[in-house]
Amino acid sequence: MDPGEEAAHGHGEEDDEGPSTPFLPPDDRLWRHPSEVRSNPPTPAPARGVRGWYRRPGSHLWLVGATSGVVGAALCAGILIAAGAVDRSPPPAPNVAATGVSQGTTPPSTGGSTVNAPAIYDSVEPSVVGLTVNLDSGVQNGSGVVVYSNGPTCYVLTDSSLVSGANPSTSIQVESYLGEQVNGQLVGTDQSEGIAVIKANLCVRTPRYPAVPSANPGTVANLQTGEQVFAIGSTAVASGEEGSAFNPGFMDDATCYLAPVNGGSNAMFSLLVANVSIDSSAYGGALVDSTGALIGITNQVSGATKPGLVYVTPIDTAMEDVPAIIKNGQPAAHAWLGLLQETDISSPAALGLKVPGAIEVQDISTGSPAAKVGITDGDVITAIDGSNGNVSSVGTFVAWMATTKPGQVVNINWLHNGALRQAHVTLGTQPAVANPM
Repeated sequence: MDPGEEAAHGHGEEDDEGPSTPFLPPDDRLWRHPSEVRSNPPTPAPARGVRGWYRRPGSHLWLVGATSGVVGAALCAGILIAAGAVDRSPPPAPNVAATGVSQGTTPPSTGGSTVNAPAIYDSVEPSVVGLTVNLDSGVQNGSGVVVYSNGPTCYVLTDSSLVSGANPSTSIQVESYLGEQVNGQLVGTDQSEGIAVIKANLCVRTPRYPAVPSANPGTVANLQTGEQVFAIGSTAVASGEEGSAFNPGFMDDATCYLAPVNGGSNAMFSLLVANVSIDSSAYGGALVDSTGALIGITNQVSGATKPGLVYVTPIDTAMEDVPAIIKNGQPAAHAWLGLLQETDISSPAALGLKVPGAIEVQDISTGSPAAKVGITDGDVITAIDGSNGNVSSVGTFVAWMATTKPGQVVNINWLHNGALRQAHVTLGTQPAVANPM
């Protein structure tokens, strides 16, 4: 039977020897009669987005040709391999350095394991944006991280020094990783924590640009001294300034209080320290751990940054700030214990104290709640509210403080000259400037 007879048979009355089931509809067959094309043309499906493909009239013929080509190529390759004409050894590993992403080195705390730096970069890059702020004093360029998104509306977390002197009417350009450029608006800042929030409507020309994803917030509670981290800035800004958008480094074991600089009126509290070298284009961008989780925002502190060291706003503190800034344009009041600088006490020193970890107070504020109960420089805090685990490191202490409120009463255990002490402490409100002892 020729194709014409089969088509006629499918559309006419069946004889006794006809098929027991109806023929498939024309759009579901690889072949159709010309009369079917004229009477029932296939309907193109809608586009599937910026990276998709779409069906159009005649696409089935393309599929038949492509399928035939693939099958033929596979048969040919099989014959060549069987004949020994093709080298079946695995291809060489890709040159990671050529992508501009460093594979990183083995950090002291990983026990010899390495991390997949290119995969971390690929997972974080879509949530990092470039920022151009047009101030009266000049143009400032930096990076930011999308931490909240609702459709095209995105809220970007960045370094407060990048928008120093800006206001809601300041011209701010936001550029996504795909090159979409839109106008942004300053929502509010928290200078004491070194962060600012910017609102921008990204992905407004869908489907040309896919949705911009939010970053995956982690926590500093699990950070260990020497743990490998990565600073990630905007590729667009970095290329414009001939900088680097991706830099590996390691976490330090301390938190810092920074007094006001250059005539400023606000100090900065509870900043972490990372051993990583980044250029100006990456400030305000993401600091992520070895899983790609966002653990902080990098800060460019004028006059305070040492070469190879970067101050970081812990993500726990920042994410507690963001909802209040979005709602009110300013952060809620921060709880205040009075510890200005602390460092980790980890194994084996912690084992000697019979705790999994602790923090040593290196600087305390005069007249603070901690000072009032007798905590002094050099004391070792082992527990808060009776749990030995919640101050096992400066990271756990910072993460815990981010959840507290002024007026909250907590129980603290600490060692003073080797003797165990305990007291109930009422947390105060963080001041604009502290007075170290």
